[in-house]
Amino acid sequence: MPLEQVDALSRLPPLTPVTEINRRVSTPEYYHASVGVSPKTLEGPRKVIFVLAGVTDGSLQAEDWQRAIDQITAVNPGLRLRWNGSLGFSRWTSDGLPPRLRMINHCDWDLSSSAGAEFITETPLSLREGPTVEFIIANQGNGRVLVILRTLHAIVDGMGSFHVLYELFRALRGEPLLGSNASFSDVDLMLAVQAPKSESMHRPTCWLTGEPEGDTQGDDWWRIKLGPVRKQLLAHLSVTLAEFAHQRSELPVMVAIPVDLRRHAPGLISTTNFSSMVLVRLEKGDGIGVFKERLQALLDAKRDAAFAPILNLTRWLPLCWFDQLLGRTEKNYLTRKPLETFLISNLGRLDVEGMSAPGFIVDDMVALPQPGTPFVVLCTIDGEVEIILGLPRILSNHGRVEALTTFLQQRMTDNA
Repeated sequence: MPLEQVDALSRLPPLTPVTEINRRVSTPEYYHASVGVSPKTLEGPRKVIFVLAGVTDGSLQAEDWQRAIDQITAVNPGLRLRWNGSLGFSRWTSDGLPPRLRMINHCDWDLSSSAGAEFITETPLSLREGPTVEFIIANQGNGRVLVILRTLHAIVDGMGSFHVLYELFRALRGEPLLGSNASFSDVDLMLAVQAPKSESMHRPTCWLTGEPEGDTQGDDWWRIKLGPVRKQLLAHLSVTLAEFAHQRSELPVMVAIPVDLRRHAPGLISTTNFSSMVLVRLEKGDGIGVFKERLQALLDAKRDAAFAPILNLTRWLPLCWFDQLLGRTEKNYLTRKPLETFLISNLGRLDVEGMSAPGFIVDDMVALPQPGTPFVVLCTIDGEVEIILGLPRILSNHGRVEALTTFLQQRMTDNA
């Protein structure tokens, strides 16, 4: 282990199995929790939703799923968190309601787009009242079933969701569970890393598909196939999307890349939020080499772990004020400036073995994009690359989704 990682870990509580959590809400968690709180903003609560699809032999019944959920909840206290207090006094305690199991007998959603996915959010989640996590088992007929994990981003991040799903299938396979071993927060880890001040600054940038048009509110997403897997996939995709954006603007493209902070603490296992972000700038004409060099420089400098303690003051803003300050509203959703041109979350390859069990063999996966910005989820399924593209409707109308899809499929194939 590198010396700097040893030093960072020495400044944190030890990594040891935890069965309860009682700590302050971190500033990034406070921000995630604020989204959708105010009735004056257009967002709903910020959720994390993963959908696994696969083949079933019908042997797994509701009681089998419930037993597995109970087992993983016992060793992963982040699945039963509840919010206590307010403002800077807000705390997480792990004495909340356990995850809910919802069984759906008939589901005809084809997973190709957001159309038909409304059933996923029909039941409420609540940070204070609970539950904060839900599993949905949806029977599609013809020997197919969906396994859906739905939670709130203030509770669980993307890599935490993967951990939850892997734990679920370990329980179904009768294997030992890993549990969680971190009693500290994402900000605790960032401060322990002691990264230099971030140079990954927000700069004036452009929207991915051109300026907002029309007045239709809301967001949609679509799955786009991009052919066989190839090397330097993240760089290829980022540069290709930047080329599309630069057809409509001369401004720099800012590519937001989520980074898992767990990399700074080898052995850290947790469902809770340990994610950050870096911004990679691409000028018109910059290629794959430039993207790779700039991203690697940010990671080498640990810019993802940079945190200014003064940001903790934002936890003294009421959640509804925080939401109004940063969120989409009736007044600003057509005029607000982009913080990034697009965001790419790279999920990697679907792990069929890790997310299967007797009675269910996974063969497909969808992670739903966050609304409000051009959001791209990148993954590889059975050797084929695909993205899930989320866009506000004011950025997707007038044939822009179709034009972007055609551009991506042509350029990504040419560069394979």
